[in-house]
Amino acid sequence: MNKPTLVMMAAVVTLVGIGCETPRRRPAPPPPPYRTQPMGLPDIKMLAKSGVSDEVILSQIRNSHTVYRLSAAEILDLKDAGVSEKVIDFMINTPSLYRSSRPPPPPPSY
Repeated sequence: MNKPTLVMMAAVVTLVGIGCETPRRRPAPPPPPYRTQPMGLPDIKMLAKSGVSDEVILSQIRNSHTVYRLSAAEILDLKDAGVSEKVIDFMINTPSLYRSSRPPPPPPSY
């Protein structure tokens, strides 16, 4: 083979090698802030009846950002189910803690 042909073949091999390189991907975006599903009254009663500590129940409520607007009957029902005064008081005050009762916006799509 002559020299120009060898140079041409080397250039082709180089270009093919560059073209086959795996493209670099962007790193995955960080996960959205963690939020649990809303905590319904049956969930709160079940946790209290199961002996889960007040601090764990309160953490679940905080993480879910659930806003409660409890009626007198619901407060009495929670108390009868063994939910502590501390948890009930926190639930009553959630409207002032979490101003909006709207669900959080959906995570951005990438």
